[in-house]
Amino acid sequence: MKILLLSDLNSIHTKKWVEAISLEGIELFVFGLTPAKDEFYENFSNVQTGSANQENLRSRSLFSKLSYLKQVKKIKELYSSFKPDLVHAHYASSYGLLGSYLKHKPYLISMWGTDIFEFPKQSILNRILLRRNLRKADFLFSTSHSMAKEAKLYTNKEIRIVPFGVDVSLFSPCVSQIKNEFVIGIVKTLELNYGINFLIEAFSILNKEFNERNIKLIIAGSGSQEEALKNQVKLLRLSDKVEFRGYIPNVEVPACFNEMDVAVISSLEESFGVAAVEAGACGIPVVATAVGGLPEVVIDGRTGLICEPANPKDLSIKLTKLLLDDQLRKTLGQNARNHVLENYNWNQNSSLMVSHYNSIYNSRT
Repeated sequence: MKILLLSDLNSIHTKKWVEAISLEGIELFVFGLTPAKDEFYENFSNVQTGSANQENLRSRSLFSKLSYLKQVKKIKELYSSFKPDLVHAHYASSYGLLGSYLKHKPYLISMWGTDIFEFPKQSILNRILLRRNLRKADFLFSTSHSMAKEAKLYTNKEIRIVPFGVDVSLFSPCVSQIKNEFVIGIVKTLELNYGINFLIEAFSILNKEFNERNIKLIIAGSGSQEEALKNQVKLLRLSDKVEFRGYIPNVEVPACFNEMDVAVISSLEESFGVAAVEAGACGIPVVATAVGGLPEVVIDGRTGLICEPANPKDLSIKLTKLLLDDQLRKTLGQNARNHVLENYNWNQNSSLMVSHYNSIYNSRT
């Protein structure tokens, strides 16, 4: 089987799909709008790549999406050369648009998040474009039921759920060292939509209420809001309590989560919640906001706690509950690990996607 993937070459999510699919012996050609920044794809003999030098890849404007049409000729050329059995676009707005012009059947689209939750809400033209792209697809996929429900506003087609899980052997609990501090943490890109400023406010409330306790906040990640968040910490006089780790490679994320007593996902929007799954796989209870797919990943009162988005007071209340109850933290953490093993084991999730490929390939007419 030969599959043409249209996806961001530099996304860790794309790389995980490519690695899993290629190990099944499937031939892949991965086309991205921006060139690969490392040599990852060279590790696979059955994977080819191609790219454009398109700017504004992450832009959500209609104009930027339409500008991608300049790449249609190039994609058609590699399509004719590669002769794929299936074409699979990851991201319904940009790559979904490009893939539709190949007029290949079967044509698959996977929704990633902002393409469904944000892009169509910006204008009526965006909604028209999204509906068009989804209409052109023969098969639709989503990582969560909440995103599938949102997508139903723009299509009446069946949407298949394939969760984006984690490597449960890499993301696993480790023997905790005895420490004299209570550690709260987050591993996220430092952008406004992840609400990290509200986490810092909540931490400030918690620190004032329990100033006799040794409480620490770890913020791992980089992004456009890094300087603003550091200034917020200084203004709140929390510099000795908050540690900015900067960007950490994915292989180092499990160790970071295992330093924490509680992980926080303070997002204002979230299509799925991979970081919540990663923390849960490490046996760490998660406090997450009630947005997007997070309540689907974090089961309130069973694997973690759910709080209101953009509400530092409510977040501080949930953190207080876990600070004061060691047994609750332990129980939620154990339940979180079991929940991930049952639902978000990456090997099972990737095998599910491959089974869909095989089924679609074998049913071609």
